[in-house]
Amino acid sequence: MPLAEELLLTRPLDPGHELSVALMLTREHLAHLHEVRVLRPAGLTDPQFNILRILRGGPSEGCTIGDLKRRVITRAADVPRLVDRLGRLGLVRRVQNPQDRRSCRVILTPKAEALLNATDPAHTAFGKELEHLLPPERLQAFLADLELIREGIQKAVGLTPRSS
Repeated sequence: MPLAEELLLTRPLDPGHELSVALMLTREHLAHLHEVRVLRPAGLTDPQFNILRILRGGPSEGCTIGDLKRRVITRAADVPRLVDRLGRLGLVRRVQNPQDRRSCRVILTPKAEALLNATDPAHTAFGKELEHLLPPERLQAFLADLELIREGIQKAVGLTPRSS
């Protein structure tokens, strides 16, 4: 459905404004679908799931809070508070950081591993569902366009591009 029709707009938007509104609305739809298909059944929020996935894919000795802050998708996320909540849920634990005794590393618990394993089929199906929304020949070009937009926004606000 065209953006103007979906939002009941009576006047056309400038192209840049239309792009920003389309991206934000798409992000909202995507977040809602992800919540319904993956997060809600697991009893997790999007930021909690993001932290758990970062830890799962990270080094076996865990990640520092700083590592998590650099890798989390939502920049406004309060990572120490998220880690505290995940700890109270029994999904992560803090361990001494041998490289810096002033900090700790966060690691997954077996309970978190089991929860993530249980979400894997829904998460995989979610990704496949999205992948099939575009013809294969357009998917890579679309991803490249999104990368250009992200890089342009990062440059405009003075952010350094993330490195994985």
